[in-house]
Amino acid sequence: MKGNPFGWDRDPEDWLEDPFKAMIKRFEESTPSEFKDLVREEETPTGTIRRYGPFVYGFSYTAEPGKEPVFQEFGNIRPSSRGILPSQGREPLVDVMSEKDKFKIFVELPGVDKDEVKLNVAEDSIEIRTNDERKFYKFIDLDETVDVDSTKASYKNGILTIELDKKLKRTGKEVKID
Repeated sequence: MKGNPFGWDRDPEDWLEDPFKAMIKRFEESTPSEFKDLVREEETPTGTIRRYGPFVYGFSYTAEPGKEPVFQEFGNIRPSSRGILPSQGREPLVDVMSEKDKFKIFVELPGVDKDEVKLNVAEDSIEIRTNDERKFYKFIDLDETVDVDSTKASYKNGILTIELDKKLKRTGKEVKID
C-alpha cells in the first residue's frame, strides 16, 4: 500500500477521488443535449480532460436622467421555469440609444475579428451573430421603424457601433371631397 500510513485497503488518493468522479458522471448524465457543445475533451500530456463552459450569465443596469432604469440580461444561458437553458450563443452586452432621428447601438464583442461579425438589419429589428468559437448572438427589437439603407456600422477594439436613421412618420395630404 504505497503512501498509505493508516493501513487502509485503498490508496487515500483513490478514496478522495471517487466522490468527485461520481459527481461529474451524474452531472454529465443529467446535462441537457443543448449544453453538449459547452463540453469539450482535450488531450494533455497527462491524459484526456474535459472542459466545461464557459457558462456566462449577468445583467447590466443603465440609468439616463428623466428615464426609467433599464436592466438587460447577457450571457449564453438563461434562467427559466424549466431550469437553465442555453441561448443561440453568448449574448453580448448591448446599449441602445434612441435619439430624435436615429438609433445608436453599441455592442461589446471582445476578442472577435471584424470579419466574423454578421449583421442582419430589418425595419424593426437587428440580428447580430459571430461565426468564431465565441459564438455571440443578439436579436434586438427596435421600438420604431428604421431606414435599412441608412445603416452605418464600425468595429474597433471589440466594440461594434451601429447607427440607423429612423423613418420619418408617414405624412399625408388632406384632400377635400367635392
